[in-house]
Amino acid sequence: MKKWLPGLTALLMTFQVAASEHRADPQSISQTFYNWYLAALVKDESPIDEHDPRLNQYVTQRLLQKINLLIKSPDGMDDDYFLQDQDYNDSWVNHISVSRFTQAGNRATGEVVLGNDPRDSQHLLVTLLREADGWKIDEIEPESPPDDAP
Repeated sequence: MKKWLPGLTALLMTFQVAASEHRADPQSISQTFYNWYLAALVKDESPIDEHDPRLNQYVTQRLLQKINLLIKSPDGMDDDYFLQDQDYNDSWVNHISVSRFTQAGNRATGEVVLGNDPRDSQHLLVTLLREADGWKIDEIEPESPPDDAP
C-alpha cells in the first residue's frame, strides 16, 4: 500500500489542478452555470426565488443585488434574467453552446446559445468579471441570432 500511495496522491493533485484550471476560464464557467441552471428549472426549482447558494459560485454580488431590486420593483421582473425570456424550452437543456470569450483585463464577454433549433434558440451576450475567487457572471443581454437564421 505504501508504494502506490504517493502515486495516487500525485494523480489526485493533478486532477485537482486540472479541474481548477478548467473552471478558471469564462467559457467553462458559463457552460457549467447554464447546465446547472437549466437542470434546476427542469426539476421545477427556481434558483433565484429560492436564493440557492450555488448562485454565489457563478454570479457576482452586484448582479444578484440588481436582480433582487428588479424583482422588488413596482413592475417586477417579467423575464428570467439568466434566460432573458419568460420561460425555457426543453430543447435548451442538452444544447448549450458557448463561444470563445474575448477578455479585456478582468472582464470577459462571449455568446451563449441555448438550443440548437435556429427558430427556437436563445442567444445571450454574457459578461463575466474576474473576482478574487474566479470568473463570475456580471451581466447578460439578449443578442440577435445571426442573419442567416430563419
